[in-house]
Amino acid sequence: MTMAATELIYVYGICAPPPSSLPPLPLGLEGELQVVTEGAIAAIVEPGLELEGLQADDPRLLTAVLSHDRVICELFQQMPLLPLRFGTQLASLEALKQHLVDQQPTYQAKLTALADKVEYQIKLLPLDIPLPPVPDGLKGRDYFLAKKQRLHDHTAAQAQQQAELRTLLEELHTAYGPSVDGGSPAGEAKVYILVERQRTVDLQQWLEAINTRMRHWDITLSDALPPYHFV
Repeated sequence: MTMAATELIYVYGICAPPPSSLPPLPLGLEGELQVVTEGAIAAIVEPGLELEGLQADDPRLLTAVLSHDRVICELFQQMPLLPLRFGTQLASLEALKQHLVDQQPTYQAKLTALADKVEYQIKLLPLDIPLPPVPDGLKGRDYFLAKKQRLHDHTAAQAQQQAELRTLLEELHTAYGPSVDGGSPAGEAKVYILVERQRTVDLQQWLEAINTRMRHWDITLSDALPPYHFV
C-alpha cells in the first residue's frame, strides 16, 4: 500500500530499518501499519488516521488509547522500539521524512542505549494496619493508658511502614539504577525501572526476597513493557 504525500501520518514508534523477514505488523487504530525508512532510522506509522474525530468522542478516544498501547507492545515483541506518545502525528510523509533526518543521531543513540532493555512497573500498596484491641476488663486510668499505648503502637507501625518503603526504593536504586516516579496517590508508590532483558529473572527473585521482609506492603511487578518512561 502506498501513502499519499499530503495525508496525515500517525506515528507509533521509531526503530532501526526492519529486515524483510519481519513478521506481519499488527493492525493499527483503524487501518494497516507501514514502515517509513530514512537512512538508518525507520518509523512505524498509520497513514490517514483522523485524530480529531477520535478526540471528540470519549468512548472512541479511550479505545484508541488502549489500541495505541496494544500496537506498541506487539511491535516491541518484534523489534527494539522507541515508543511515542498517543497522538503523535505529522502533517505529511515529507514532514515525517524530514523529522527522521533531523533527529537521526538522537534516535540512533537512544536505540543503541535501549536495545537490550525492558521497562517494568513496580507497584507498592500499603497493607491496612488495624488498631490493636484494648484488653478486656480495664477501667479508669488503666483503660486510658491502654488506649494511649494502642495509639502509640499503631503510629509506630505506620512509621515502620513508610520506613520500609524508603528502604525498598533506596535498595532498588542501588540494584537497578534510577527509577521514574509513577505519580501514585499519597501513601502508595509506583515506580518504573529499566532492566536488561537477561536480568528479568534476577529482578523477580530480588522482589521475592524483598517481599519476605516487607511485612506492610503488597508488591506487584508488571509484565515487561516498552521503555515508555526512558525514551
